[in-house]
Amino acid sequence: MMAMDSNVCVVCSEPADDSNSSICYNCGQRYHLNQRNDRPGKDCGEVWINEQHLSLEFACALCLKGTPRETPVARPRRRIRTARRRYRKWDE
Repeated sequence: MMAMDSNVCVVCSEPADDSNSSICYNCGQRYHLNQRNDRPGKDCGEVWINEQHLSLEFACALCLKGTPRETPVARPRRRIRTARRRYRKWDE
């Protein structure tokens, strides 16, 4: 297995630093993402607003296409908590 360098874009395999990249929420790898509209830059993925959680979500182009990876990164599953209703039985 080949170890991925954390400073290389997973999509295009070119160098990427913190100022022009982000981490994919799906695979956990770094990809190019232009974080400013007023400067030119490369985009190898997308970012959008999750309206349900009011947060930003990041994904590389490979995960958006559904391309399988050689070494998938295990990530913890989010646990959805549901409200439990508790009823009191009244004895008459």
